[in-house]
Amino acid sequence: MPSSRREFLALLASAGLCSCKTMRRAGEMLHIPGLGDDKSDKAEKEPKPETPQEPKNLKVSGKRFTFATIGDLHVLDARSTAIVSRAVRAINEDERIRFTAVLGDIATDAKFGELHMAKMTLDKLEKGYYAVPGNHDVDTKSLEPFASYERLFGEPHWVFEDFGWVFMGINSCEGAKSDVVIQPDEIEWLQKKLKRVSRRKPIALFAHHPFNPNTKAYRVGNADEVIGLFGAHHLKLIAAGHFHGNQVEEQNGILFTTTACCSDTRGNHDGTEAKGYRLFHIEKDRIETEFVAV
Repeated sequence: MPSSRREFLALLASAGLCSCKTMRRAGEMLHIPGLGDDKSDKAEKEPKPETPQEPKNLKVSGKRFTFATIGDLHVLDARSTAIVSRAVRAINEDERIRFTAVLGDIATDAKFGELHMAKMTLDKLEKGYYAVPGNHDVDTKSLEPFASYERLFGEPHWVFEDFGWVFMGINSCEGAKSDVVIQPDEIEWLQKKLKRVSRRKPIALFAHHPFNPNTKAYRVGNADEVIGLFGAHHLKLIAAGHFHGNQVEEQNGILFTTTACCSDTRGNHDGTEAKGYRLFHIEKDRIETEFVAV
């Protein structure tokens, strides 16, 4: 464990990071009770509904901060972790970044060895990371398709808060399909969590499959239904992978993105050469985004 662990935990406490299922850092699983804790869900009473607030009344920090997303690593062997290692070093060198969201397709064929090699590389992210699975992380030959993924990365969905924002990761997989609909049990999980999320806070949603209204391919089949679940909330961002290409668009106040892959074993679907990760710069409820090539 890096020597900065104490400072890292103190920073989480001071920033109000109050809830997530698991935080992955340097090979350990750090459990923080709160929104992502199923036991606490059952023990607590349902909160009273809140009246939706206008953006000007949002309870958000005035401090600017940055987080990163990276996805479609498609790790196959030790050699294919090299590009991921370059991205990890670049993220670590950027002092603005608070955390990284890994947007699925961590492995090539959902093998434990592939996932493990990827995790060993991702565990070097000094600020910590959260992961959601992609269709290449689902072992359809197993009776428990997510067993290897969950053994290494924990639950495939999570919620946490930081700087007055709510960050939610969902499992968008439908087996190993490329074209999917979000499954009923995942929608139920999302509805349950949203009941406990303040309507006065901006939300960023992370998934593997794209929700972009004008994505060139692979839009989630019931994307509009899922987005509708946030109707009483302040959804500001849906960041996804799966389509290997940089797509950025805004609709109805929501920023939608996909990002070029960070892989040496796959190419970009849009024909571009650059591989890398994406940064999101947040100030209050405003978002700026940029692609960083590695």
